[in-house]
Amino acid sequence: MLIKVNFCKNTSLKRILEHILYLVIIFILVPVFLYFELCVVLPAILEEWSVPYVIHYCCAIFLLLNIVGNMIFGMFTDTSVKGKVSLFVDKEDWTMCAACEFPRPPRAWHCDTCNVCILKRDHHCTFFACCIGYYNHRYFMLFTLDIFVAMLYAFYFNVQFLAHFISWNHGFIIIKFIFPLASFVLDFGTETIYVFLVVLNFIVGLFTGFLFIYHFNNILKGKITPENKNDSKSMYDKGWKSNLIEVFGSRWYVTWISPFIHSPLPGNGVQWIVLDKNK
Repeated sequence: MLIKVNFCKNTSLKRILEHILYLVIIFILVPVFLYFELCVVLPAILEEWSVPYVIHYCCAIFLLLNIVGNMIFGMFTDTSVKGKVSLFVDKEDWTMCAACEFPRPPRAWHCDTCNVCILKRDHHCTFFACCIGYYNHRYFMLFTLDIFVAMLYAFYFNVQFLAHFISWNHGFIIIKFIFPLASFVLDFGTETIYVFLVVLNFIVGLFTGFLFIYHFNNILKGKITPENKNDSKSMYDKGWKSNLIEVFGSRWYVTWISPFIHSPLPGNGVQWIVLDKNK
């Protein structure tokens, strides 16, 4: 009993920390990056309110709306088993969840943090403070893609911006790039802050790029992360186009434009067509 109580406390603490991180991203990191890129970097590179300036400004706002929109949709879209399986009679290949004490369909897994079974559970996302499953997989993928594009876009301008004012200073600038946090103590100033933001820009871009490529490759194979441990072809693989539709919906080719675009999924996350059970 004591172990169960401690586990519940640890799970609750993790959920609280994840929600704090979620709020920090929305209300601190995003505004800081937006201010830095639009109010500091862009005016230093381009003439204010010139045609190129306005175009890049609009592109930045477009990416911002998509990042925040996909993040919010991803967090508040319910993809759990609750209320979605009781009407199904044919429960072949279903398993019983020991934690929920409830039958669950194929590809559904229990999440200890969310404390519920998730339809086609891919993984638990710390940034969304919830699991990525059948109904919010689209928003996670586009969230990582938009951040990756935004970081590449910003890095292009940030390199030009830094070139205008950074000084070699006997190689000390290299230390600032390698140890950006330590440089706050050694030489705190405007240059140090800018270097730190650009390094953070590079790291976030690298991380989200890896996430998107890894998960997109799984989607093309018709797999979710738990199924990726098996090197054999997925029994749910219906071809790259159908696999994309399974995640992004019938209007998969335009979902990148906005999280508000309605793109119905072909299934329900409960019933699955298995092409070959022997594979």
